[in-house]
Amino acid sequence: MEELDIVCMWIAEIIPLIATLFSFIFGLRNFFKKGKPLFLQSITMAMGCYSLGSIYHLCQTITLETVIEGFTPAYLGRIGFFLFFIVASYGQMDRIVDDGTAKIKPCRYIALIAPICAAFLFIPNAVMEDLPLFTKISVLLVWLPATVSVYYNLKHAIIPDCDFGFIKAIRPYNVLAVCLAFSELCCLTAWDYLYSAPLVITTVIFSIICIATMLLAKKGAEQWKI
Repeated sequence: MEELDIVCMWIAEIIPLIATLFSFIFGLRNFFKKGKPLFLQSITMAMGCYSLGSIYHLCQTITLETVIEGFTPAYLGRIGFFLFFIVASYGQMDRIVDDGTAKIKPCRYIALIAPICAAFLFIPNAVMEDLPLFTKISVLLVWLPATVSVYYNLKHAIIPDCDFGFIKAIRPYNVLAVCLAFSELCCLTAWDYLYSAPLVITTVIFSIICIATMLLAKKGAEQWKI
C-alpha cells in the first residue's frame, strides 16, 4: 500500500506540472502577440505561476526528507494562479460583460453560489487536526483569491449574451475556468489529507481541464466580435 501511495504522489506531482507548463508555453506562442486580448495573456501567466510552484514542490519532494510546514513558494504559485485569473475577468472584461443594468442583477446574485461553495470546501482543511496552523493559513491564502476568481467566471458564464456574440464566445472558457478552480481546490484538500485515489483523480481532472481551458479561451477570442 505504501508503494501505491508513492506512485500516486508522483502522478500528482508530475501530471499537473506537465499540463500547466504546456499551457504556459502554448500561451506564450499564441497569445503574446500584438492585438491579442489581455485576458489571454493573464491566463497564460496564471499557468506560468502554477508551473513554477509545481517545480518548487517537485524539487522539495526530491531533495528533502521531511515536509516543510507553512508557507512555501508552492503556495505562492497557486496564489498567483488565481490572482491572474481574477485579472483576466475583472476590470475591462467585467465592464464589457456587466453593464450594471438591472437585467444583469440576478446573475450577480446567482454567481455568489460559486464563492459560497468554495468557502464550504475549505472547511475540511480548517478542521483537520493533523494539519499545522501555518499550513492552514497558507491554504487559506490560496482560497481567498480562488473565491473571487470563481465568482467572476461563473457570472460571466451565465450572463445574457447582449446580442453581439462576445459573451457566447467566451462562455465555454468561463465554465471551464470555474471547473478548473474547483478541481485545484479539491487537489489541495486531497494533498492535505494525503488520500491517494482522490489525489490522482483530482490532479488528472485538473490537468485535462487546464489544457482545455487554454484551447477554449483561444477559440472564444477568435470568435468574438464587439
